[in-house]
Amino acid sequence: MQDLINEIRKLIEYAGENGKIEKEDVDKLCIKKLESVIFDLTDNLGKKDIKKALEVLRNLIFEKEPLQKILITLYNHFKKIYLTKIALKYNKDIIESLNLKPNQTFLVNKYKTQARYFKGKELDDILQSLRDLDYQYKIGLIDLEIGLESILCAYCS
Repeated sequence: MQDLINEIRKLIEYAGENGKIEKEDVDKLCIKKLESVIFDLTDNLGKKDIKKALEVLRNLIFEKEPLQKILITLYNHFKKIYLTKIALKYNKDIIESLNLKPNQTFLVNKYKTQARYFKGKELDDILQSLRDLDYQYKIGLIDLEIGLESILCAYCS
């Protein structure tokens, strides 16, 4: 909560008295957590915008996010989208399926939107690709950054 308060104060100071804050101001000034940036990356993948998806990945790397953490966060995010897709298909409660806390229920609409971008088989393939990348990286067959970029490119085409 304190992080949010700090970011709001930063925006208020930037805008000044009677100032107006635009979305672009928020994007430029506020520090985003990895979890929220992954939503941006996935939105770009779903819209098949490879340029923006790679830009988000490269910004994460530039900001010194560990590649392994990016991989794990991306995997967990796609797993939640996959579970959302299944919950929608079988008319199950998404909050319960994703095991969301009461303060996380706002995520349901975002996951539902992103689930529409992908077919079930496509999500299954992405998850398998991320698992394969993790394995290949651990045994020294592939560079993690190149592997992540190749997966993004494969699913944006």
